[in-house]
Amino acid sequence: MRQIFGEWRPDQPSHLHDGLITADGVYPIANGYAPLPQFAAAVNGELAGPCIGAGAYRAGGSVHVFAVTASNIYSYSTAGFTSLKSGLSGAAAVGARFVNYNELMLITNGVDPVQKFSPASPSATSDLDASCPTLRFMAVVRGFVVGGYADEDPLAVAWSDNGDPATWTPGSGEAGLAILPTGGDITGVVGGEYGLIFQESRIVRQSYTQDDAIWQFDEISTDIGCIAPWSLASYGRLTFFLSSKGFMACDGIMVEAIGSEKVDRTFLALFDRTYIDNMSAVVDPVRGLYIVSVPSSKPTSRIFIYSFGEQKWSSASVTAERLFASLSASIDLDGLDAIYGNLDAVPTSLDSVLFRGGYPALMLFDGLHRLGALTGPNMPASLVDTRKELIVGLKARIRSVRPLTDASSPTVSIYGSNSLSEAPTETAYTARSAGGFYRMRQSYNLSSLKLAIPAGATWSYVQGYDIEAAQGTRP
Repeated sequence: MRQIFGEWRPDQPSHLHDGLITADGVYPIANGYAPLPQFAAAVNGELAGPCIGAGAYRAGGSVHVFAVTASNIYSYSTAGFTSLKSGLSGAAAVGARFVNYNELMLITNGVDPVQKFSPASPSATSDLDASCPTLRFMAVVRGFVVGGYADEDPLAVAWSDNGDPATWTPGSGEAGLAILPTGGDITGVVGGEYGLIFQESRIVRQSYTQDDAIWQFDEISTDIGCIAPWSLASYGRLTFFLSSKGFMACDGIMVEAIGSEKVDRTFLALFDRTYIDNMSAVVDPVRGLYIVSVPSSKPTSRIFIYSFGEQKWSSASVTAERLFASLSASIDLDGLDAIYGNLDAVPTSLDSVLFRGGYPALMLFDGLHRLGALTGPNMPASLVDTRKELIVGLKARIRSVRPLTDASSPTVSIYGSNSLSEAPTETAYTARSAGGFYRMRQSYNLSSLKLAIPAGATWSYVQGYDIEAAQGTRP
């Protein structure tokens, strides 16, 4: 009989559902699961200290990657990180955020004045303007720069003049300030044609009125907001975030629960507010994934992965000091040869986004403050399905299993028991026939299968397994 791997739904009991108990080291695709690559470090990418924020933009055909520590702003090249400004007073508890406005890159850490520089002279980093308040959150909405948590007021939203990011005095042009009357602390701002202001317990849409009021603030969600600022990540019109009720997606009009009865209870059980500032999240635009780290002591060591195309989840062990959306910087073959001595010494694929300029890329800093991407060899993968009665009311004599995958060296384990209250016993099999069958002799009333693929193995999909079982006795 054929068993197809379903959704990873750890919130559900391990019996009587068609999903998975474990889906680790993989991400969902349209007919199964695909491997997730391991971390690969960028050339000379070690930062001087913990990263509290990072970003990238492209100007004049060149890609610029930046990172912030508590005290410095850095730019990255294959020669390493270069300090653009020192003497800052940032902290991981607030972090740092980047926004580009035309040819300017704007940086805020919530404490120091907002910084600016242009790609033509990044070393000439300076304060944006004396009229600009300190901001924890920042985005570009139409022609305005909009900031949240202005001047340390958790309910204050400020915006620059239209078309002028350096003018912030309320009443100067269209610059202004608003205090939100309810909803709790502001936890994020998302830009675009309209603004989305996330608070702890609500979401407000900010629409340009083209009259004296300048902005209209409409509540689009009551009692659902973002409780973890670093869980916010956007792609197109979708913004993903963690609320007190679980994971949500907002398209600017509606809010949809994406983790309910799937992963919410599992994630929130791991959620420790002590480490909330160590979280980070990013959208991988190539694979169509929202990736969020589980809050833990820095650096975090586990991520949850949501495919918004397939609306399915998975997980993986990834050490991440900070996940961020980036652009890859191009390096030609001559440059690679000069850096590594010879092309055979390059530690990752030549097709890696680390070497192809201008491509949207998920990047991160690992626990050693190293910049890199998930482009290395495949990480170990493990999939475990739910406990099944292959023959209802009777033991099933399991004779063989054939995994449905193009991996050449998986390990098949049978977890078996004779009652739901009995702890399953695991038996692993590694001998595989030429036809892909694993022969065995097991007899259980309840069984589940684990498929493990080792790190570094070359494969592209896993879909489920065929299992041969005959009727046995009553348990």
